[in-house]
Amino acid sequence: MGADFTLATFPYFDMTDDRRERFRELIVNLPASETDEFQDCFGLDGDEDCSLEDLLDNIETACSVCSRETSTITTYNDKGERYELNVTGGMSWGDDPTGVYGAFNRAAFFDSVYNLAIDFSVEYSKMYT
Repeated sequence: MGADFTLATFPYFDMTDDRRERFRELIVNLPASETDEFQDCFGLDGDEDCSLEDLLDNIETACSVCSRETSTITTYNDKGERYELNVTGGMSWGDDPTGVYGAFNRAAFFDSVYNLAIDFSVEYSKMYT
């Protein structure tokens, strides 16, 4: 059995207290069907939950980490607005290819969280580019 190339992405921006609170409100109001799917996807059960704070920490890591395990690329949303995308990944033999891959994967799981992150990245790009 060979290795697979896996890639995870998350929009790049500076996390602020206000943005963290927006993510908190969004996650708290997710339907149970989505949070149950998240728990199933990551092999979590009642004894081993991913807490709200853990998920917020994953989002903060994914949106802002700059290391030798990541790269940032420029992309565009559906409206043609420019934003930065944090990227991590590599060859995997069933394990995470980088130390931050799991955080990226969990942070990007919910479409609504990812879309809000894109909005924040567009704002960030307009301020700094």
